[in-house]
Amino acid sequence: MRCFDVCILAAILSAWLIPLSATPSLPDVPPLLLRAQAMNFTVEGKITKQAPGKLTISSGENIIFHVRYDDKTDIKKSDGSPGTANDLRVGVVVRVEGELTESGEIIAARIEIQKP
Repeated sequence: MRCFDVCILAAILSAWLIPLSATPSLPDVPPLLLRAQAMNFTVEGKITKQAPGKLTISSGENIIFHVRYDDKTDIKKSDGSPGTANDLRVGVVVRVEGELTESGEIIAARIEIQKP
């Protein structure tokens, strides 16, 4: 191979390999926004445990779901009026719509209070 051919080959290979090594890293994203392979999910049940930003819901038949919510979660009362996190108490029956993550946790987009 002549020097010209080697230089052309080197230029082609480097142009092809540089994008592979220059992949950008993920920006710092809050954990609630990272939803690897999440899917839409809805569950109804009674709140059995409550902490700020977290609920444990029993849907009956010994099936327990862990739910996370934040200030962007739409909380509604059964009459359609706006609700707040203060309305989410142990014993309240709710319907949660959100994303089911790989870990089995539900990231709530909407919580509707069925029975206070």
